[in-house]
Amino acid sequence: MRTGSLNDQATSFQRYGLVAQALHWFAALLLFGLLATNAMREIVSDPEWAGAFLRLHMSLGILIFLVTIARIGWRKVSPPPALVDAPKWSQAAANIGHILLNLATLLIPISGYLRIASAGYPANFFGVEIPSILGEMPWLHQLTESVTHGDPMKLFILALVGLHILAALWHQYVWKDNVMRRMLPW
Repeated sequence: MRTGSLNDQATSFQRYGLVAQALHWFAALLLFGLLATNAMREIVSDPEWAGAFLRLHMSLGILIFLVTIARIGWRKVSPPPALVDAPKWSQAAANIGHILLNLATLLIPISGYLRIASAGYPANFFGVEIPSILGEMPWLHQLTESVTHGDPMKLFILALVGLHILAALWHQYVWKDNVMRRMLPW
């Protein structure tokens, strides 16, 4: 059961710092960009456009990997504010959700690199080729294509992001505990 009044919560209100906010929203933008570029790559019929969307998708994937490392590092330098007053199960769910989102934004790009590298192709980071360190490995390519960088993982990340958004909206508009204001600069 939640304790304290809305006034108590307002006086103890703490925001994430501007760097943490910027990294959070940049990661969110990158996630939506990754989903959009992947969808466009699958929709277009012109191989040239599909290749362009794939290269952009790879670049965004590498970038979100780097941003996630920066977010984790920043969290060590500048710890986040205390969790909002909520039931223990809600706080545990928030912690698990954040851990899973961070793991996903680290492991999915690694899996993406393994997918392309195991086909013997270089990855692309905004025009800079990252060579395959594996060469052709059909079994690894098949594994990454079907499981770790395929539809099951796409559904997993969509579910994680959806739950994250729903939880933030629930906190903000049902519990009215200002949780979303903590991650907004205004």
